[in-house]
Parts: sequence; C-alpha cells; structure tokens
Amino acid sequence: MAQHYFIGISIATPISEIAEHFRSKYQLAERYKVIPHADDLHITMRYIGELGEATKSSLEPSLQEIAEANTSFTTSVTGLSFFGSPYGPRVVYLSVEAVGALEHLQRQIARRTENILELEKDNRFVPHITIAKKRKTADKIQLSKETITPVQIDIEGFTLFRIHPNVRPSYESVAYFPFKKS
Repeated sequence: MAQHYFIGISIATPISEIAEHFRSKYQLAERYKVIPHADDLHITMRYIGELGEATKSSLEPSLQEIAEANTSFTTSVTGLSFFGSPYGPRVVYLSVEAVGALEHLQRQIARRTENILELEKDNRFVPHITIAKKRKTADKIQLSKETITPVQIDIEGFTLFRIHPNVRPSYESVAYFPFKKS
C-alpha cells in the first residue's frame, strides 16, 4: 500500500485537555469512528496524499526554504465548531484563530506543493484541529458552536507527516521544519 502524507503543525497540551472536554461533553467517542489520539492533534496545512520517495526528497528542500523564510508566531484555539449539520456533522473540530502569519504560511505551502507535486489548486483553508470525524451512527446530535477563552499556541515550525491509518498514534513525523529565529 502506498504511503500517504500531509503537512501540518503539531498541537499538544493544553489543547488535548480542551479536546477531551468537548469529546466528553458531546459523547463524541460513542458517535464517531475516528477520535484522533492526543499526539495526533494538529492543524493541517496541506494534504498531499500518495508520495514516492524520490518526490518526497525533492519536496523537503522547498519546505525548508519556506521554514527559513518565516519566523515564529502565535495563534489561539477559540472554541468548538464543525463541518456539516449541527445534528450530525461530518467533522467536529477546535477552531483556530486565522491570524495573518498562519494564512500566509498555508498559502506558501499550498503554492509550493501544487507546483512540485502537481496537485490541484485548493484555496480553501479553515484553520482547525479535528477532534472527531466519520460518524458511526445516524442518531441526531445537537452540537452547538461554542467559544472559549482563547488559549494561545506558539507556532515554531511545521512537519511533514506520514499517515499510518491502522496505528495509534497515526501520524509519524518524517521531517520537521523549524522557523528561523526572530
């Protein structure tokens, strides 16, 4: 089976505690097939899909160039939201403030990967941290979008991840790209 990859920003504590709070409050583990492991919480910058070793090797220097052109920044987790109907959303996630530095970084990564990997252009970017996906029940759920006191997260680089769908945690860091020091 071919290996699949994505580029993301790993997010851990205290975000895992916020994720667990909402999972418990809405009983998401009983209603969704995929509940990401605490070590797998992340902001996806670009899903890549299948990637051969030669192509991966040509991608990594470009990602390093992007990292070296950026400096650390902060954003915040601001609440709970979802994609789809509030009565049974496809994906439940923690909202992430769309600060300019995060959006700029995502555009750089998207453009570079589209050129090198010949991926389709994708201008949709909603910064988020998935906490549940793939419903396993048709029962109605009453989810509400919620705001919380913003929890600051420091962004100091990004990672190329390999996906292992049948293992927990599912995401293996293949290469980390730290930002230049400001």
